[in-house]
Amino acid sequence: MSVSVERQDVRAGGDTAVRTGTTSISNSLLAMCALGAGLVLIATGAGSSPVGAIPLVTLGVAALLWSVVVLVRDRVPGLRASFAGTVGTVVVWVALYGLASLGVTTVPPFLPTLSSTVLLLIVAGVLARRLRRVTLASTAPDELELDALLTRASRRPRRDPSTGRYVLTLLAGAAVVAAITTPALAQTNAGAFAVPHGSLHSSH
Repeated sequence: MSVSVERQDVRAGGDTAVRTGTTSISNSLLAMCALGAGLVLIATGAGSSPVGAIPLVTLGVAALLWSVVVLVRDRVPGLRASFAGTVGTVVVWVALYGLASLGVTTVPPFLPTLSSTVLLLIVAGVLARRLRRVTLASTAPDELELDALLTRASRRPRRDPSTGRYVLTLLAGAAVVAAITTPALAQTNAGAFAVPHGSLHSSH
């Protein structure tokens, strides 16, 4: 019965509507990764030529809005569209490097490109796993049931995480995202012209 319920939840939208602690942690971490990638995209686009600035800033704003929706609703809106958008953003980075080699736009800074790509690939990997379950539910429900049974048989039953564990997990995730995005933001033009904390533009 539990497997059948799980299959129905997957068919309903690929992102179960049950608000468990594990689901909240997973979606919160996804939102953090998207938030970090969005900030890097906007900061990089702000210092690029128009050819690079328009897609980067647009995709950055979209990533920020997506992260807010995921945090507020605790579910991924449009699973397939979200996956396509995430992969498409990585493709845009590659395309900009190709255009830069032709002299059409400026070369994107390496570290911001790398950091945002890493965060986007993390999001894409999680979404791809959820998409696989949706596909199995619609094309091979028996395989989905077998997969669920084997997963449960190979691990111990897990309870919903306590509040302390939930907070610690989110803090750890936020620290990792910050460690990836902060050096990248410093390498963008926006970061290069930022005033250091506690200092002034000019001294007397």
